[in-house]
Amino acid sequence: MEPTDLQLKPYKWLNEAAIFNKNDEQIPIEWLETNADVIVLLFTSCGVDKDGIIEKFYEIYENVKFVNLPIEVIFVPMDETEEDFNHAYERQANWFTLKYSDPLVVVLKYMYGITCVPTLVVIKVDGTIISNQGILDLEKYGKNAVITWISRSASIKSSRKLSKELTMYGDKWNYMTVLQSKAPKGDYHRKFSTALNDALSKSSE
Repeated sequence: MEPTDLQLKPYKWLNEAAIFNKNDEQIPIEWLETNADVIVLLFTSCGVDKDGIIEKFYEIYENVKFVNLPIEVIFVPMDETEEDFNHAYERQANWFTLKYSDPLVVVLKYMYGITCVPTLVVIKVDGTIISNQGILDLEKYGKNAVITWISRSASIKSSRKLSKELTMYGDKWNYMTVLQSKAPKGDYHRKFSTALNDALSKSSE
């Protein structure tokens, strides 16, 4: 194998990560590799948003999880204090986080060239970058940005029932609005399924 081949391989930092959920339980890396096609890294700090786009992303994320899209989010804290980190994560959607004191936080900050917050970096499970302009993607396309990210991944994991996975995330889904929607669940599921299938068909042409 040529040295250049080694240089082209993305760094699989996920294998070294200690990732936690809202219940402060560590998530097995094998579970992420099995269930996610796309991982979104949220670099931000307490009280920081960009014209409300991150708060909107909370809602988008929890609602696409309802229809079992294979995407996970990891909060990479840029906070100055652990108290700020705890406050920030408490207010976020029902996704995962690195710990405030984890040295991997600094590694990822420099690895992805984070110079401002909030920033969303979208990657495959193997570390390959799908988009380093996740904020711009959401501003332009809204929830359809998530479908685009997934359509760029190599494979689509089999559908999972969210009810079977709740223990991995935590108990509260504060931003999930579909359950209160007047539209039947089937219509919501069909809308996203159709959009996803269309996106995948176009990407394979």
